[in-house]
Amino acid sequence: MDITHTLESISIKTSDDRLFCELSELINKNFKKTISSKGKIISFYEETELPQRKYFFKFLAKIFEKKSGKPLNLAFVEYKTIKLNYVQENTLAKVLSVNVYFVKDEVVFRLNQNDKAFFGYILQTFKDNSHKISQTRLNLKIKNESDFNTLKTLFSKKEHLKFIVDFNYDFDEFAKFERNFKVQNSSKFINRFVALANLLEDNFKVLNCDTTSTSDEVRESYLGLVKLYHPDRHADKSQNIQSAYRQKFEEIRRAYEGLKPFFKSQEQFISA
Repeated sequence: MDITHTLESISIKTSDDRLFCELSELINKNFKKTISSKGKIISFYEETELPQRKYFFKFLAKIFEKKSGKPLNLAFVEYKTIKLNYVQENTLAKVLSVNVYFVKDEVVFRLNQNDKAFFGYILQTFKDNSHKISQTRLNLKIKNESDFNTLKTLFSKKEHLKFIVDFNYDFDEFAKFERNFKVQNSSKFINRFVALANLLEDNFKVLNCDTTSTSDEVRESYLGLVKLYHPDRHADKSQNIQSAYRQKFEEIRRAYEGLKPFFKSQEQFISA
């Protein structure tokens, strides 16, 4: 990382893509008068943002000292224009083919090779989103509607810092995925199905679930319970115990059958 001063600005240059993403996110999040382009961000002084600027430079000084082992003189820099630049190293950009799928409320990125650096880049872009990484696969949970604008920007570009990326996805599936997410998070959908779920609360309890559980969660719990209470597992026990397990087994089946129309109506509402 290289940091230089002029009378009017402070210039920060780095070839570390993760550091660039972290600093750019801080700048874009905290400062209004900001111009961004590929690999370059300029943020102008705004008097009302002085506390945030002081925090930013304090954070920058810690990083610089950690990387270089030297203190960083930042006298009066909080009044200067901030220039952040990503410096491409003299190496060929890595080419990645990324298949993208949309499952329920998750975006699944599957690479043609294992690359933790690229996953790190994606997670810097969606820093607060829940995720799961497994070898060449990243499951990223969508948090809100603004995430779709971020995805569209991501998909529209080929060059991403050290990477040349070819995103392969179905445009119609993406549009359907976005629409379904918006419907499921609309007040009309939530109010309708919260009321219905409350009426079926006893069924959820029998299956060790709550009224906010998804159909997959309910089915998983159901399969575990019917396996546990199935009469065939208790054929060697007394008649009283067998009868108790059989009653519980039937209660579990009735509860699950009672919830199936509830989840079916959710699917029909979304697709209508």
